[in-house]
Amino acid sequence: MNIYLTFDYELYFGERTGTARNCILHPTELLKEVADKHGVKLVQFVDVGYIIKLEEFKLNFPELEEDYQSVTNQIKLLYQEGHDIQLHIHPHWEDSYYHDGKWHIVADRYKLADFDSQNIERLVTTYKQKLESLTAVDSIFTYRAGGWCIQPFDKFKDAFIKNNITVDSSVFRKGKYSSQQYSYNFTTAPDLSSWHFNNDPCKPEEGPFKEIPIGSIKNSPLFYWKLFLLGRINPYEHKPLGDGVPIAAPGMRKKLLTQYTQNTVSVDGYNAALLNKALKQYNEKNELVIIGHPKSLTRFGLKALDRFIEDNKSKHHFTTFQKERKNL
Repeated sequence: MNIYLTFDYELYFGERTGTARNCILHPTELLKEVADKHGVKLVQFVDVGYIIKLEEFKLNFPELEEDYQSVTNQIKLLYQEGHDIQLHIHPHWEDSYYHDGKWHIVADRYKLADFDSQNIERLVTTYKQKLESLTAVDSIFTYRAGGWCIQPFDKFKDAFIKNNITVDSSVFRKGKYSSQQYSYNFTTAPDLSSWHFNNDPCKPEEGPFKEIPIGSIKNSPLFYWKLFLLGRINPYEHKPLGDGVPIAAPGMRKKLLTQYTQNTVSVDGYNAALLNKALKQYNEKNELVIIGHPKSLTRFGLKALDRFIEDNKSKHHFTTFQKERKNL
């Protein structure tokens, strides 16, 4: 089986975004240490809007110069060492700004679909070009939607075709959520390792795109009660390394604590305890995409990831989209 270890390289988007050092740079360094130990490569879905805003605002706020240089240098190093750098778009950066020593997130246009077709094409084109200026021309062909907001796909299909974005990894089977800022509905996604599609990433059919979905797992309320309790009992092991807060997700915590829910297969926090369970569920499939966020990593999660790779690297193939490009 091909196993992809993928990470959304980004800040938090709540009232406190956190720092580049604690949300991105340091956790990614720790991830890289684990990957280097086992000789595997990671996929980083880079939130390019943040880099573009750093470049814009560092001209008037010298304190952002260090963040810009550190983040772009880390991306270049990851790419040079064989890790996969791919496109992640959180378009709310178009409206967000830096003032009084902090980022002010304006999330009225959180989804790419909140923009018109002309601006969607501009965003996809300029963001891809910026990322390729840090990697290499024609290295960016895989996409992950910010907040998993890949729908309605037909609204930005043409922009992807024009920019040779041919692979998506945003869908996770049975996932569904809706709020004022963002929404996704993957309840019709098939139980497959991957599939081609045309206008709808949940509908397999002949088309120019391929969906390689994020792994999906069903969790009980008990799992999340344990997760929240461990965070209070042993914060050193279970507190996220990032120093920000997430964007509001009204009703989500109550839902997690009171009913069974379908969630991504993830290395974030205590979710990493389920990696081997998820692998068994995907045992008859060809691919498993695991998601994570440097900002949400915990010491427990890093140790669990270390053990997971050690236990499975001789049985399965840890790979990247770049390595598999000819087969996609």
